[in-house]
Amino acid sequence: MKDRETPRDFRDAPGSSEVKYYEVQAGDTLSSIALKFYGDASQYMVIYKVNKDLIGDNPDLIKVGQKLKIPPQLKAI
Repeated sequence: MKDRETPRDFRDAPGSSEVKYYEVQAGDTLSSIALKFYGDASQYMVIYKVNKDLIGDNPDLIKVGQKLKIPPQLKAI
């Protein structure tokens, strides 16, 4: 199947300026990842919500090697 035949959300494309990807390292938590990308550990739920299918029902159980989508930080209006 050719790429043009497969619909793709551009926000999910690797290298997209809107969504970044992060591979979980030993010792990481969603809070520490949120702090790294957003400067605010309390934003961990943003990362969890877009990765819930990968992580499962418990946001405390991320695994080394998982590749998480890191959405752009939402701006308060």
